[in-house]
Amino acid sequence: MTARSADDVRLPWITRPFQPLVNLVAATPGSVHTKLLAGFLATAVLLVAMAGFSVVIIERINQRSQEISRLQEKIDDTRQMLYAVTAQSHYRAMAFLTKDNTFNDKVTAQKAEFSRLLAAVETLSGGRNADIFRSVHDSNARYDAASAQVLALYKAGDLAGAINLHLKDEHRISHELETEMAQLLAAYHLDMTAAQNAFQGDRTLLLAMFGGFSVLSVALAMLLGFLFSWAIIQPVRRIDRSVAGIAAGDFHQRVEVPNRDEFGSLSANVNRMAGRLGIVYAQQASLNKNLVAANEALETASKAKSSFLAGMSHELRTPLNAIIGFTDALLAGVDGPMNDEQRASLTWVQRGGRDLLALINDILDLSKIEAGKLAITPESFNPLELVASVQGQHRPLAEPKGLTMLLRDEGAPEQVVLDRQRTRQILANLIGNAVKFTSDGGIVIAVSGAAAGRLVVTIQDTGPGIEPGDIGRIFEEFRQVGPSAGKTEGTGLGLAISRRLARAMGGDITVTSIPGKGSTFTLDLPVDCRSAIAQKPVDTARTDGEHVLLAVDDDPSVPPLLEKMLVGSPYRVVGLAHASDVLRVARELHPDVITLDILMPERGGWDVLRELRADPATREIPVVVVTVVEQAESATETAVEAYITKPVDKDSLLGVLARLEPKEKSQPTGTSAGKKDG
Repeated sequence: MTARSADDVRLPWITRPFQPLVNLVAATPGSVHTKLLAGFLATAVLLVAMAGFSVVIIERINQRSQEISRLQEKIDDTRQMLYAVTAQSHYRAMAFLTKDNTFNDKVTAQKAEFSRLLAAVETLSGGRNADIFRSVHDSNARYDAASAQVLALYKAGDLAGAINLHLKDEHRISHELETEMAQLLAAYHLDMTAAQNAFQGDRTLLLAMFGGFSVLSVALAMLLGFLFSWAIIQPVRRIDRSVAGIAAGDFHQRVEVPNRDEFGSLSANVNRMAGRLGIVYAQQASLNKNLVAANEALETASKAKSSFLAGMSHELRTPLNAIIGFTDALLAGVDGPMNDEQRASLTWVQRGGRDLLALINDILDLSKIEAGKLAITPESFNPLELVASVQGQHRPLAEPKGLTMLLRDEGAPEQVVLDRQRTRQILANLIGNAVKFTSDGGIVIAVSGAAAGRLVVTIQDTGPGIEPGDIGRIFEEFRQVGPSAGKTEGTGLGLAISRRLARAMGGDITVTSIPGKGSTFTLDLPVDCRSAIAQKPVDTARTDGEHVLLAVDDDPSVPPLLEKMLVGSPYRVVGLAHASDVLRVARELHPDVITLDILMPERGGWDVLRELRADPATREIPVVVVTVVEQAESATETAVEAYITKPVDKDSLLGVLARLEPKEKSQPTGTSAGKKDG
């Protein structure tokens, strides 16, 4: 791990003093689950403690509140007592003035209220202010006695005596009681002030303690969360850095963590994995090196095989064409009549020659496909008519076996743009196989796909069927499967070539089969294969002694057409549809000749030509303009080697290429063509 990577897993700078604590938590034995549970438990304990402290604070505040409430009640009752004393004097005076005895009754009621309040206040005081209460009891007793004497005189009709006694004793004693009540109120007010001060002091202290405890609890909880989280984050980051290095190919990565939990085990496993991967990678590198060498050898062998097959096939064609030609002539009676034995012998020669020619043609197709030189020439035709034609071609082979051949139109497209010859070749192989391998029953050919923009042809037979394990093998070269393998005539190339031809046109061949009941082969092609051809990558490889013609044209049918015109010549045609890629491909391929269209959607041909002439790597490559536009002054200004107007004439093209071909590489076109065509 690099120094920078190590810095990435360190704590934030302000918290780095806590690293020893993080390491302590990480190194504590126990699983991650246990550590997390301990952290959660500690946090829960803090919360419970905070809740308990809150209860204590609330209880203390409640006690102070109750004390203040009791004091307020005593103050209120004392004030009522003071009122009761004053009310007695008032009611007595009213009785004297009005001679209404009901006022005397009110005096009695106030005395009873005073006694009740006095008992309640004394109870609330709980023994405090005992001296004042004794004085109040004494004064109240004397006050009651004086009041009784005044009331007796009043009832006896001695109003003057009652008034004198009231002024002398009753009124004087009431003032004593009022004074004592004022003393009691003053004492209670002092108690209230002290209680309020105590309440405020307790409140301030308790709130401060609660705030401090809360801050301490939160800080402790955050510290625990920090320690436990970083005890997990650091090993995860270290392991992540190490795994990223291993993924990038650095198998010397090692993880070092203090953890004695799952992360410690994981780190050890990652270290073991890195060591093992280093060994496997070294072994794989050695195997890859050997594999590259083997692939190069196989590629060389494949090219040699394809070259040999193509060369031998061409060489065999010449004498074989002569054999077939002379056999046809003899059977036609050109050199006179023959007896039946001679005709039978020549018929066998003719049949063997045609079979051998078919084999050579298959080998030639296979070699072209493998070399990437297969030419696809799209043209418009009616697919149903083509299928009917191939069906008619095979009907004479089916009738002797008693097979029925039924053609169904299940929504066939009216026109398609495909390589007609290659499509016919595929259909001939599929229908021919159905006839060849079916002994009784019949063959149903269905054409559909118009609704989906496809051409779908299904060939269903009642033959022996194909085992599930053999379905993938039937498309391999030189492969026959089933009980008749090796007994039925054929090379085993037909299906392999047919599938490759279908895929070259953007389609495919699939098969379903039930052993003992028959098989269904499906040919699925696009209605227009030109887009599939245009999407094929440009082949920039070239073989020794090969001339390359780079055909730049947005019309995908032009490169295959030029390839057909140049059959037998030393030129290989490489098609390129995008003008923006011309300079790049020309630099990579460095073709012997470039044919260039003028009217292209991306860029004009003259712009491309100026770009080619401005680049030192491509300015010497000969350029032949092939376009529908008549020759203009621009052709002279940009120095093209030749100007050919579409439609292209084969002789004109061959003549231009012969003139441009380097002397040491040139050879008579006709001789070359004749040699290869046989």
